[in-house]
Amino acid sequence: MAADDDPSVRSVVERVLTRAGHTVGLCCDGHELVTEVRSQHPDAVVTDNEMPGMTGLQARAELLTTPDTANIPVVMASGSITSEQAAETLQDGDRIVHKPFQPSELRDAVQGALMHRRPRPA
Repeated sequence: MAADDDPSVRSVVERVLTRAGHTVGLCCDGHELVTEVRSQHPDAVVTDNEMPGMTGLQARAELLTTPDTANIPVVMASGSITSEQAAETLQDGDRIVHKPFQPSELRDAVQGALMHRRPRPA
């Protein structure tokens, strides 16, 4: 599942991850991301931080409140996130990719997040 308010970035993320063998659902904001993640339970999430309505970090914090979604690793693909902001919300296994990113950086971050995925609750 990927969220970004910029359609061109969503397209790039979809293309990169599809070529890497992943199925990618797309969202345009944090609210839609939370709704879709809760209904579809993807293996990982890629999200921008700066989006209208709900930032990527706010969406991550919201996903952490539900046991079914707290374990899903998140890759923040953002040009604006600081280390301090990330430390407050991101969990062990989550990743940050700074925009502009190379396709290989995004692909490797998603693969790394998937390798460190926490088990789902029983």
